Amino acid sequence: MHAKIFIALLFFAVQVEGSSLHLTNWAGRYPSSSDKGFRNVFEVPEVKKALDKLLTRSERKLLTRTYAVVTPIQLIQGHLVVQCCKPHCCPCEHAMLVVDLQREVFHVGFYEGYEGKTIIKWVSSEGEFLDLPKDIRDEFYHGHRA
Repeated sequence: MHAKIFIALLFFAVQVEGSSLHLTNWAGRYPSSSDKGFRNVFEVPEVKKALDKLLTRSERKLLTRTYAVVTPIQLIQGHLVVQCCKPHCCPCEHAMLVVDLQREVFHVGFYEGYEGKTIIKWVSSEGEFLDLPKDIRDEFYHGHRA
């Protein structure tokens, strides 16, 4: 009986590890890539499904097309972090996608800052921006500086 429970738990752990493993492999790569198996992180089925559920069409377009300047994807404390910004104006308009790989929770933050007016919006599948590790929150706010 104990062996069956152990095998079931082991199978579950491997399945959970496998579900986020392919996203972990995106760390260090650009969101869009010509590498085989890494075409576009926003089109990975789990990511696309989560973004379609979380974002409006205009927000999704901002994140995946309008904010066309991108940096390599980071892995910060078990979170995949994708950053992008508006060409020629990264400090004034940018966004961040954060995927908690353990819990499969998605967060998307948008920043707009013009002429003394600032708009910050976070959308999460669960929890809030403040639930994210400090290093990630600092990375988001670092993007506001030229």
